[in-house]
Amino acid sequence: MGAKAKHGWERQKNIRALFLFELLCKAAFTMVFYPVCKAAFKLLLKVTGYSYLTLENLPRFVRHPATVVVLIVILLACSLFYLVESVSLIVFYQGYVREEKIGVIQVLFPGISRAAELLRKKKRGRILLFSLLNALLTLSPMLFVFAVQFKVPAYIARTVASRTYGGIAIFLFLIICLLVNFFGVYSLYYCVLSEDDFSTGFKKSSKVVWKYRYRFIFSLLGQNLLLAVFYAVLYVGVLVLVCYIIYCTKSEQVLMAAMLTAYDEVMIYMGIFITVTAQIVNYAALARMFSKYGVMEVAVSFPPNRIEKIQEQIVYEDAVRQMEYAEAEKIQKKLSSRYTRLTAAAVAAVILINGYELADAFRNGSLTDRETLFGTYITAHRGSSGNAPENTLAALSQAIDDMADFAEIDVQETKDGVVILMHDTSLRRTARSRARVGDVTYAQLLDMEVGSWFSPHFAGERIPTLEEALKLCKGKINLNIELKVGKSSAVNEDLIQKVLELIDTYDMEDQCMISCTDQGMLARVRQQNANIKTGYILSFAYGMFYQVDYIDFYSMKSSFVNESTVRTLHSLGKEVHAWTVNSRSETERMKQLGVDNIITDNPVLVREVVYGEHVRMGFFKLLGIIGH
Repeated sequence: MGAKAKHGWERQKNIRALFLFELLCKAAFTMVFYPVCKAAFKLLLKVTGYSYLTLENLPRFVRHPATVVVLIVILLACSLFYLVESVSLIVFYQGYVREEKIGVIQVLFPGISRAAELLRKKKRGRILLFSLLNALLTLSPMLFVFAVQFKVPAYIARTVASRTYGGIAIFLFLIICLLVNFFGVYSLYYCVLSEDDFSTGFKKSSKVVWKYRYRFIFSLLGQNLLLAVFYAVLYVGVLVLVCYIIYCTKSEQVLMAAMLTAYDEVMIYMGIFITVTAQIVNYAALARMFSKYGVMEVAVSFPPNRIEKIQEQIVYEDAVRQMEYAEAEKIQKKLSSRYTRLTAAAVAAVILINGYELADAFRNGSLTDRETLFGTYITAHRGSSGNAPENTLAALSQAIDDMADFAEIDVQETKDGVVILMHDTSLRRTARSRARVGDVTYAQLLDMEVGSWFSPHFAGERIPTLEEALKLCKGKINLNIELKVGKSSAVNEDLIQKVLELIDTYDMEDQCMISCTDQGMLARVRQQNANIKTGYILSFAYGMFYQVDYIDFYSMKSSFVNESTVRTLHSLGKEVHAWTVNSRSETERMKQLGVDNIITDNPVLVREVVYGEHVRMGFFKLLGIIGH
């Protein structure tokens, strides 16, 4: 193999190592950062006295001293992480330019070591601040997607921008951030490669960038324009592919809802992909220009005799390197072995930190969960009761297929104490029987069917137990379990205990919430399980009904939901659930009011109205084009 081909092969391996390094960095950051932030968020809610964070109480939550401290720690952690990553990339690209063989561990640990050296110098605060600003710029694609997809950052951005000087302040901050990053782009290069302090490194970087400013601007601008075209083509291609897959695998009824859900996922992964690839490509361009302009600028500032000494030193070092190659190879193997052990230890630490979170998510089904702050939940009323007989396994399966976030079900006990799904106390409407639920045994219910009243297609559908419903829904859809009020307090107490025991048996505490029309029953639920969410159901809303500590959400008829009620409940840290919303106009009204959960017989329709604005109608037309 020729020298040129060999160098080409080494560079390809180096590029693969770089991509692997970046993927590992982003994965490790996510795996550690997400569970830690989630745990910190839950702790802050307890410390600040909120059970639920809303847009209305968000300002007070953010101003709380505990929140300020946690936010500072999080920003500091982000800055440190990005500093290590940036230094590691600088180390990589300098080795890449010299055509050295570089592996992942030869990048990461020297990067950590060099970053630690930088932080031991004076003015470390400036380095961390610069690193944070750099991180904001580099992560801007992901932050943009985050702001567009989720309502809280979007709300904050709109609120700040709507202020008299808010928009101007944001614009000036972005300009300052861009200028600092542009002129200080090589600050860390000089700190790492020349052992300068940050102030000196920033001055040298500014000098080089200003002298070759037009070359820098046109080079980076042209490169990023090409990247933007590539991303646009990739984005359209992925959406076309997703549309085709959805069209081939989903029923016509849920095409739009499936596309809306898929679009959200595509946007998130596109943001991650753009962030990773743009960072790699731009760092490569910066490293190439630094080797061309930065080193040249340093050399020009040296006197001639200094240049000769440097050249002599380079020749001497090359001779020593050749003489001690064998010994250096042995040392490298030892270092690689040490780095491998350290890598294994780091991976083990990440797994231990994140393992409990993942295990808990799989066990409790919380992988189906989204934070309410990041959108409006959609609940299938009694399952998808618009398309299947209510409170049946068929309705729950349909709710899962319709991609509802929750399924609302009603539970009560039979004569022999079995908890079943049934809304009415009488069996007349759904089972064509004059008997009452509390007067028949579960064995007697098995002889009844509750599907043919809805449609002949569901003939033979049986009344399910709560246990069967939990088995079906675990890890697939969240449940809002409504406790039907019984004849006596003893019956109600027995129902509460059995429902909570079943939830505990199936480890679905994070996947279930309990609602009822009786506040006393909800109080007893909270006494037995302080962690499960409780909701009070109101048919009519008037007076001071909301000042109850043990209630987390209020479920009320949508016609009684107004702006004042939503604002008041949100300011108290309570959620607002609206039922039963089945029209586009009412869904749009609930969306404008900012309710947290819309309960509907038709979750597909509601999802189209609530989330349809995120997708351009032109992409919806792809479904029709593919269908033809």
